[in-house]
Amino acid sequence: MNPFWLFLVVGVGLLAVEMLVFQFTTFWLFFIGIGALVAAAFAWLTVDASYLMTTLVFVIASAAVTALLYAPLRRWQKQPSAISGNNAVGQTVTVKNSISKDSAGLVSWSGSDWQAELAADQQGEIVAGDTARVVAVEGIRLVVARNNKG
Repeated sequence: MNPFWLFLVVGVGLLAVEMLVFQFTTFWLFFIGIGALVAAAFAWLTVDASYLMTTLVFVIASAAVTALLYAPLRRWQKQPSAISGNNAVGQTVTVKNSISKDSAGLVSWSGSDWQAELAADQQGEIVAGDTARVVAVEGIRLVVARNNKG
């Protein structure tokens, strides 16, 4: 296998895992995947690209992409959603699996099931069938608190 195909397969694989499994909650596989695609492009454009030279391009490209994109992507990730109705904070969810300090649970919100954990200031348990209020979103996990009744 020549360097082009190796780095192309690695790059596409890493990008697919980042998108499908991690859903852009971490960016490390994205950065390395982009570096692998740059190395594949280098190997394709260079007639006699060796593994050593292509690997060097891969390492440099991965480091450069990380240096350029890490801070802006983190700012973008932490930014509240600008799309109306897309921000879960403040929304009411239905608890499907009980949630306590010791164990995460499952809630239903916006037609989907979400992993959920109990907010730090909450005690006890929110049992299945109750409703809760979303107080934060951490990656793809919702942080919930009891709904104030009354």
